[in-house]
Amino acid sequence: MIIHKNESKSLIDIIQYINTKSQLNKNLKISEIYGTENFCHFLYSLVKMEQPKVVVELGSGFGICSFMMGQALKENKTGKLWTIDNGVDWHLMKDDIKTKFKTHKDYFNNLIEKFDLKDFVELIHNVDTSKNLCFYPNQKIDLLFADAQEVDPIGCMNILRSYLPIMKPNSSIFIDRASTINHSFLFLEKIINELQNNKINASLIDGLPKKEQETIAEMITKSKFTLVHLVEKDNNKSNKWQNSTAWIKIEPVDYIFRDNVNNIMRP
Repeated sequence: MIIHKNESKSLIDIIQYINTKSQLNKNLKISEIYGTENFCHFLYSLVKMEQPKVVVELGSGFGICSFMMGQALKENKTGKLWTIDNGVDWHLMKDDIKTKFKTHKDYFNNLIEKFDLKDFVELIHNVDTSKNLCFYPNQKIDLLFADAQEVDPIGCMNILRSYLPIMKPNSSIFIDRASTINHSFLFLEKIINELQNNKINASLIDGLPKKEQETIAEMITKSKFTLVHLVEKDNNKSNKWQNSTAWIKIEPVDYIFRDNVNNIMRP
């Protein structure tokens, strides 16, 4: 294989990393621990296509999705990913890795350097998402991947309450695992249908500051909400419980696509 561009080699390096073996099982890839061995490629492609400027990931894990999205941002030459993780699952890493790197932070930042992603990926390690779910990078978010909290109906509602006020008019929220938990599936189907019909569920706004309530209300009147269930079949799937992601796509109500998108027919 002939490699012509530095970013191509970096992508190959990242793919080689996510295919390395884990400590849990010699036949288990590190990307299979959280079941993102396929989904990370989806996120890479989506970031390449949509060119988001602000990406937030709740739950870095071992960086499988972080580095794939970061590489896409790097190839786009724009955007940044803030990934939040306090290292609670550091014990799952190989013993020889834990000997070389004492903390999850050291390990993760070393890989950011190795893959030359320091301008595009930043680890936030001092936030406990179980206590403070919302991370606001001082600018509205294009893409949120929530992968560090309970995803029962209350957990899904908390994600929406926390992040809808700070999502951009054209943006995406991904909630890991929710689509294949029946009560979460039904909850999301119900509330997204309500949003699509300009209805505001009381639990969505009760207790929020007035400004956030008004922001959510305004977003609902001006937006189209689409719920897509991304589900993986069990074939060749090692972690069969981490097999889905609920994708909530938010778009402005408009007859054309904006943000530097060509809507003109070819001559």
